[in-house]
Amino acid sequence: MRAQAILGAASDRVRLQAAAWAERRQGPDPADLVLRRQRIYILPSRFGIVYGLLVFAMVLGAMNYASSMGFALAFLLTGLGLVTMHHCHNNLLGVQIRFTGAAPVFAGQSCRFHIMLKNHSRAERCELQLHSEDFTSPPQDLAAGEMRKVAIEIPASRRGRVRLHRVTISSRFPGNLFRAWSWLHMNADCIVYPRPAARGRPLPLAGPIGGSQGTGKHGDADFAGLREAVEGDPPQHIAWKAYARNEELLTKQFAGGEQRAQWLDFDALKGLDTEQRLSQLTRWCLDATDAGCAFGLNLPGTQIPLGAGRSQLHACLKALALYEGGARS
Repeated sequence: MRAQAILGAASDRVRLQAAAWAERRQGPDPADLVLRRQRIYILPSRFGIVYGLLVFAMVLGAMNYASSMGFALAFLLTGLGLVTMHHCHNNLLGVQIRFTGAAPVFAGQSCRFHIMLKNHSRAERCELQLHSEDFTSPPQDLAAGEMRKVAIEIPASRRGRVRLHRVTISSRFPGNLFRAWSWLHMNADCIVYPRPAARGRPLPLAGPIGGSQGTGKHGDADFAGLREAVEGDPPQHIAWKAYARNEELLTKQFAGGEQRAQWLDFDALKGLDTEQRLSQLTRWCLDATDAGCAFGLNLPGTQIPLGAGRSQLHACLKALALYEGGARS
């Protein structure tokens, strides 16, 4: 077991050094590229090494016994191996790889980097696989001119920016005697939002846009439905009839009337560390969007103006994800 671990560590070190050399040789790749012959590498697989040793043993046996049939079989298998090597290398030739984006996720979820594969040749490309860190995609077969999207998943445990620095595309077709591959360095990234805090802390008091802060009234606003009540909801908005029927505490929501404006302030969350503040602000951004409120965000050194809708939500969540300061007492 110790020898196996040492051998595995040495193999990983050699592979990383080879990948670093290839990156220096090729340079950074664009988000859209076509594989050319000079950047496709090939080596025998484990099965191919065993195959080569068996052919070599057959040659030695044929020499020892002067067997013409043994020589014929050994040379036939050698020719078969060379043809397999040629087809394995060509199986990646002319494949187009294009990074098509990665939707933002919350911390604790997995980033999904979408890669588009297209076969520009007139021959079928078989058993193509994408690798990145611990992720390996299922084998993909591409007919002539076919295009297919593959998603590479990488766990995102922390907020910020997750980069897909290196991707390997490989194939062992045909025969699994050789492995042909190419390294891709696209520098694709995915934004990871902070993990939302649990529900319970109410939104700050809101005021009308262009007016003073205050709780305000709904006035002639139309009833829009019910939601689960949280601490801090006004008692007059509690749906007491619904509570009497099913003992579930719900709050009335209204649409129309005077639009409310929420300012979400990092410095207003005293007693919490930086990550807890960012998580709570994330929860408030989601709650304000669900309630249809306009809201803005105040971070040390950054301010997102008042706005509403999904674009405002993503702008605020991105600012929270990329925030690099600390909590101020």
